[in-house]
Amino acid sequence: MALKGTRTEKNLRAAFAAEAQTNRRYLYFAQQADIEGQSDAAELFRTAAEAETGHAFGHLEFLETCGDPLTGKELGTTKLNLEAALMQEKDEAEKHYPEMARIAREEGLEDIAAWFESVARGEAAHAERIERMLERMSGSGT
Repeated sequence: MALKGTRTEKNLRAAFAAEAQTNRRYLYFAQQADIEGQSDAAELFRTAAEAETGHAFGHLEFLETCGDPLTGKELGTTKLNLEAALMQEKDEAEKHYPEMARIAREEGLEDIAAWFESVARGEAAHAERIERMLERMSGSGT
């Protein structure tokens, strides 16, 4: 049975998102443990974060046949992966973060609006780097 369009695909997408988010949370928690001098707890969080990465990679490997979980674009080769990444970075820079900044400002949360705008600029820079890499790859015949 094909995976695309199944409830299992939906579950894999949700599981991938959760594992990826857990990885980042655990790395953040490890940083806090370091600040507090809790090196054993920091190491525990880093080890757990690495395991969560393995889980996320496993989910993503199954999802490759369905396309990128964020963009729906085809995955697999480096060129395809760069194209999917470029689409997401541009979307974040041009749509998502500017809209989040607008809402934060509307709600009187100027510091968060400024943060979202800063992140949007970072995402735009990522997109530019990815575009240059794609151009280099196209120029080299790959």
